[in-house]
Amino acid sequence: MKQGIVRAINATPAWILVVIQSVSLYVATGLVKDAFSEIEPLYAAWYRVGFLALALLAWRRPWRKSVRKNLPRKRRAWVTIVILGVAITVMNTVFYIAVDNMDMGIAVSIEFLGPLTVAVVTGKDWHERVGIVVAALGVVLLAGISFASPSSGNFMVGFIAILCSASMWGTYIVVGRKVSFTGHSIDYLTIAVAIGFALQSLFLAVPAVAAVIHPRAGASWSLGGVGALKLVALLMCGSLLGSFLPYVLDQLIMPRLTSGAFSVMQSINPAAAVVVGLAFGEIPSILELVGIVMVMVAVIVTFSGDRHPA
Repeated sequence: MKQGIVRAINATPAWILVVIQSVSLYVATGLVKDAFSEIEPLYAAWYRVGFLALALLAWRRPWRKSVRKNLPRKRRAWVTIVILGVAITVMNTVFYIAVDNMDMGIAVSIEFLGPLTVAVVTGKDWHERVGIVVAALGVVLLAGISFASPSSGNFMVGFIAILCSASMWGTYIVVGRKVSFTGHSIDYLTIAVAIGFALQSLFLAVPAVAAVIHPRAGASWSLGGVGALKLVALLMCGSLLGSFLPYVLDQLIMPRLTSGAFSVMQSINPAAAVVVGLAFGEIPSILELVGIVMVMVAVIVTFSGDRHPA
């Protein structure tokens, strides 16, 4: 059955998988964002990474002999895995903080500074330079509008958080592509996430569990035993739809495309975040839409010139 699922995914056009990935990610984010009235985003992020780690461990079971024999032998490979795990964990954590303080569409657009910066650093063509300028103008427009008339939360906190998430996204792209070509990418991803979650748990495990047992002030539907179970179930669904499915699809899509084609397809993310955000009451202004479109155009311009095969 597992092989059948993999064959079906490989037979599906990559752009369809990217659309599925985007919609799943932002629907999950919107659902969990509604739960921020019940639990702090920082603690919700611990459950997101935790359920992701548990799902991957239950699926891949890296303690099996057949998996252990394929583990890397070189220290450099292990460093790459650890960096991947830390990048995924930090990116998921600060992204929740960001969307708690700004709309999803704006957050996702600003987050693209990460992969765009990677393209500028590694690229040698005019596409990267034009793209980063257009993206920067779009981000300045979005930030200026939000600072002038913040819609909710503390935009400065969200802005700093999403810039941190952007840097981790760039790191994830660099090391994630290396892992995707090892031939054992899902197993390595599993180990990476488990390491990241273990490090995250050193700081957040105790307060995150306590936050479910003793909900924050102003909590409503999560009160009591049944309410706590509802909250945990929602956070688990958010993790499976917002992290497990997208990361697994990433590892299956990346080897099929050039880095440029993969990145261009990712330009759909801000649009998907805006559309999903509308369902959750996040209505952007005309100028905000202009800024988001500028970032999408920047992504297409930047990566359309990438002709290097993956």
